[in-house]
Amino acid sequence: MQENTTTPIRYYKELGSWVVSDKDTAQAALGQSALSSRTADGGSYLPDDMKEQCAELLDVLSRWFVLLDGEQHTTARRGVQRMFSPGRIRKLQDSIEEIVEDALDEFPQEGIGDAMPQLAGVISARTMALMLGLEKTDSVQLHGWARAIADFLAASYRRDFAVRAQDALRDMGEFVKNSDRADSIWNFTSGDDRDRLATCSLMLFGGLETTAALMGFSLWYVIENGLTSLVADEANATETAAIVERVLELHPPLGHVARTAEKRVEMNGQEMAPDDLVLVSLTGHDPFDPPACPAHPAPHAGGGRRTDHLAFGHGMHYCMGAPLARMEATALLTRFTQRFPDARVQDLTWSKNRTYRGFDHLNIRLSAHEVE
Repeated sequence: MQENTTTPIRYYKELGSWVVSDKDTAQAALGQSALSSRTADGGSYLPDDMKEQCAELLDVLSRWFVLLDGEQHTTARRGVQRMFSPGRIRKLQDSIEEIVEDALDEFPQEGIGDAMPQLAGVISARTMALMLGLEKTDSVQLHGWARAIADFLAASYRRDFAVRAQDALRDMGEFVKNSDRADSIWNFTSGDDRDRLATCSLMLFGGLETTAALMGFSLWYVIENGLTSLVADEANATETAAIVERVLELHPPLGHVARTAEKRVEMNGQEMAPDDLVLVSLTGHDPFDPPACPAHPAPHAGGGRRTDHLAFGHGMHYCMGAPLARMEATALLTRFTQRFPDARVQDLTWSKNRTYRGFDHLNIRLSAHEVE
């Protein structure tokens, strides 16, 4: 196999990995049954002593249904699918609006507020507690657990990341398992305790970091592009939804997913050998390129509501939480712009994680009339 830089599929000889960056080719790859989602053997990059020390972490992650194929994936996913049914999500509209309003009540009403931990983090944490039948808890704690797991998944060769991720997984498991609510996700899932922990941790992880990132990107895009008045008008709900889709297209919170070739696979004239690692980009860009961390978003391009991006994946692994994430983002955009029509972005800090993309901080000056 030779390195190829002229096609949508590129082979990195030094990394032993293929990269699919073109959108159409990526969509085809995500629908290719010969490319397996079973890529949870991240522990193979750890020293042997760490594999033993973090055996619980590696075992639970290997049971995440997003990392399973075929009937195993379908069976594990079916157990929680009803929690994310379209009917149930629609019924949550008023509850999501209340969560957003409460978070805005707690947000600074003047001066500068950090929209990531103080808004997006709070809303995503409280929404997942509602969805999964969990007790209210500190959003910083929940996101701390999720971030520890994200760091390990993005750099699974790091000893320190592995230890922190295992500790986070244990704490997360105790939190979910000990919830007193009868409708807790722990009681919805089947299998042994490791299977339940796998499903519960995946649901929490998936609904926290990526959803918070989407809300941060959406606020940044709207404020910087002067769309505040448009979004604040609830009569423009269709346009607001279209803006969220544009943000998803430009800045997918999940940068890429991994697949493993189960047999020889030919795509775009390139032949992948069995066991080859394949990174499928959801952004339309090579994940090994220098990360784009702009200070300002792309100019707004109006038009219809596009949903043909890959931000939520494609095929059988399409994100079941997509409608909920969209609902949270649109609710925040509308309510925030109604309260703070003169808000301006003060500064921002991009996360260093190339896989789970977003802002660490999004500082917003809440009144145009305030001076430093």
